[in-house]
Amino acid sequence: MDSKKKVKWGILGCAAIAEKAFIPAIKKARNTELVAIASRDINKARAWADIYGLKKAFGSYEELLKDPEVEAVYNPLPNHLHHPWTIKALKARKHVLCEKPLALTSAQVKEMFSEAEKNGCLLMEGFMYRFHPRLLRAKELMDSGLIGEPRLIRASFNFFLDRQPDNYRWYPQYGGGALYDVGCYTINAARLFFGAEPDEVLAKAHMDEKTGIDLTTSMLCTFPDSRQALLSYSFELEFESSLEICGSNGRIILDRAFSAKHFETEIQVIRRNKTETIKFPPADQFQLMIEHFGEAIRGRAEPLLNFQDAYDNALVIEEVLNQISAKESPTLRK
Repeated sequence: MDSKKKVKWGILGCAAIAEKAFIPAIKKARNTELVAIASRDINKARAWADIYGLKKAFGSYEELLKDPEVEAVYNPLPNHLHHPWTIKALKARKHVLCEKPLALTSAQVKEMFSEAEKNGCLLMEGFMYRFHPRLLRAKELMDSGLIGEPRLIRASFNFFLDRQPDNYRWYPQYGGGALYDVGCYTINAARLFFGAEPDEVLAKAHMDEKTGIDLTTSMLCTFPDSRQALLSYSFELEFESSLEICGSNGRIILDRAFSAKHFETEIQVIRRNKTETIKFPPADQFQLMIEHFGEAIRGRAEPLLNFQDAYDNALVIEEVLNQISAKESPTLRK
């Protein structure tokens, strides 16, 4: 394969995230070309192909996976379909960038990466926030010792989710709930900045009586050396997307940490009651993620997000689900 040749992509499904974020990003990416889209509704696939100037539209996902021109696939399907359709794409020898959460269980994650290795393909979980220059800089600042020894991380990702009956996020069987949708970001960030896995996880949730999904969850994760992460996420609270790393000599604060989108952003560094602000121009984190994956496909980079990262994130998610789904839990009584 010519290492300079653009990677040819296809999309499984006409998901909102594909329309709002992925397609605009891949159209700007320097090393990729979007050539095909598939939908169970051929008319919808054709309409999208016309709108976005794509050469091919398919009326089934299977047809797209059979196309020899398509090298890489983006999987933005509902969460419960990440595992089966990623497996099918890998069996068809397509590289796969799959939306987060990569799968609903750690066992599924292991199976997906095993299939990727078996077929000589790359697989990566689509945590786009990890590619934003501001986040990379924040990690560099922490690692440099600027705020001393990091002891506490606070992260929140909240928004109001409308009760639309056709939204898979309201159905547990489809991988719905705030944990899978936005909580996974906060877990990933805590693990990234501490560079470790939690020794203990304690979680409490407000569950939706009608659907059984988690609406609001708070977590305390204890990491080695008694470091702590306070994480929260919600479908029923005012928008927040924040990350704060607290050290023995200061704090690093990021607003819109997981949803920078097209905004100008900044890092606030607070030390001894003095605040330094580092500003960043808008950056398309989806574009940066797509370009990175293209470089990895061509052998010029290692995927930033690998099996171990996806697997360990899934393990924490499983533990949280086990706790918040428990029928009984200890309570304090007077």
